[in-house]
Amino acid sequence: MLPAVSAMHGRSSRRPCYAHQVDKTVSRRRQRRLAGFDYANPSHAYFVTIRAVHGTAPFRRPEIAQSVLSSLHWLRTERQVQIQAHCVMPDHLHVLLRLPPDSPPLGRLIGAFKRLTTRQSWEHGIRGRLWQPRFYDHIVRRSEDAGEIARYIRDNPVRAGLVTDADAYPYSGFADPR
Repeated sequence: MLPAVSAMHGRSSRRPCYAHQVDKTVSRRRQRRLAGFDYANPSHAYFVTIRAVHGTAPFRRPEIAQSVLSSLHWLRTERQVQIQAHCVMPDHLHVLLRLPPDSPPLGRLIGAFKRLTTRQSWEHGIRGRLWQPRFYDHIVRRSEDAGEIARYIRDNPVRAGLVTDADAYPYSGFADPR
C-alpha cells in the first residue's frame, strides 16, 4: 500500500491524495462493460464511439467515410438496428443505436461492423486495421438523455471546427429518430 502523504502537494495523511495512490497490482486495462448487464437488451439505446487506429484519420477521405455510412445502412437493413444518430468524424465514429429483439450482444454487432468496414476500406487502398481494438459505449437509460446525446453527436463537427452549421456536414444525421 502506498503512503497517504504526498510531499509534492503538502497533504497530510488525514487527507489522502488519490491521484498518487495507484495500486500497481491492478491491471491497467479496466473493465469497460458493466458486469451482468445484458448488452443485447433492446429496451436500451447505446451511445457508441469507435476510434480509428491511433494516429490516423482515414475518414477524411470521402470514399472511406461514405463506406462507413453504407455499413451503418447495412446494420439498419440486414441487422434491423435502429440508428438514431450518427457522425463519422475524421478519426472516429459516434452512433446512437438501439438493438432489435433477438439481437446478438452489442460487442458482437460492433465487431461485425468493424470487420465489414475494414474490408471495405481495403478496396480503397487502406492497409491493415482500420479501427482500434476496443470501442466505448454508454447505456442510455432515459429518453431525454437520448435527445441530448443525439444533439451532441450532431454538433460534433461544429465543435471540431469542420463546419459552422451541423446540417452542412455530409457524414452525420438521424436515420431513425425517435
